[in-house]
Amino acid sequence: MMPDFRAGATPAGFAWSEHGLHMDVPIAAARLAAMQILRSWDAAQAAEALHGGAVTVGNFDGVHMGHRQVLAELRVHAETVDGPAVAVTFEPHPRAVLYPDEAPRRLCHLHERLEQLEAAGMDAVLLLHFDRQLAAWPAERFTRQLHDALRFRHIHVGYDFAFGHDRQGHADLMRELGGSLGFTVSEAAAFEMRGAVVSSTRIRSAIEAADFDLAAELLGRPYTISGHVGPGWQRGRTMGFPTANLDVADLAHPPAGIYAVRVRCPDFDGEERRWDAAAYLGYRPTFNGRTLILEAHVFDDDPDLYHKRLEIAFVRRIREDRAFRGADELARQIAADCAEARRILTRI
Repeated sequence: MMPDFRAGATPAGFAWSEHGLHMDVPIAAARLAAMQILRSWDAAQAAEALHGGAVTVGNFDGVHMGHRQVLAELRVHAETVDGPAVAVTFEPHPRAVLYPDEAPRRLCHLHERLEQLEAAGMDAVLLLHFDRQLAAWPAERFTRQLHDALRFRHIHVGYDFAFGHDRQGHADLMRELGGSLGFTVSEAAAFEMRGAVVSSTRIRSAIEAADFDLAAELLGRPYTISGHVGPGWQRGRTMGFPTANLDVADLAHPPAGIYAVRVRCPDFDGEERRWDAAAYLGYRPTFNGRTLILEAHVFDDDPDLYHKRLEIAFVRRIREDRAFRGADELARQIAADCAEARRILTRI
């Protein structure tokens, strides 16, 4: 029986935590000790312990609830064929290579995608470098190469799966090839929540509208922007509001403005630390800034976060971004924003 994530259900073998949906520890312990990352066709071919299982292929941007349904079903297929569950994904995003001016903003960094794939129960990920050469491969060539590398017995794909040159390959082609190569094929149904299909595009739209409740529901975990703290202008500190500064890079993000957020540092001198905070996302118009920046001021503490990795979870939007007449006026507004962020976070 396939797992079902709809309507807040928790499938057998999975559990919810504050980080989202993940494989339950007793079942995960029965898999390989840790998810392996294979970074080439040759590496996959050499990893014989990962052969003979079930695979799926996709970009998995955000590893959202629709992806998790596919991955949970893949685990069932892997158990049926008594082999490993392997996800095949690409870096960079294919659209960033083929249509760089139209490439979507990412929902997460690569390392987060891999962490979420492991949390979803994958035994291994085959991470393929996507370039124009790979994009030119016909679908049949890609299928044969994939099977030669992993010797899988089953492949499970999403309802809208297409691959190969000009996306001409579909599940029916794989079924034809499976007859001679010795594997079976299944397709996941479209996964809907709140009356519409869950997709990375829909989640980006929710984020751009600052609808963090919907984004979190579709992701299966809070919407976050993560990164390593870099140098800032120190203007916040001179006003009494020191901030940790993150580069938003090519990540999907909400509109410029002030937000109530929660900050997590996974490794603060060997331990996890968390803070409530207020965050600013914008271009710092008061100081004629030109670069989009994310700054977080944590409450009731002044930790040294420089070079630390932070995850900033967005909770509520407080106001839009705007310019002020000077530092004094800005400092008074920051104090009011922090008070409002505290009020919001205390109630949630």
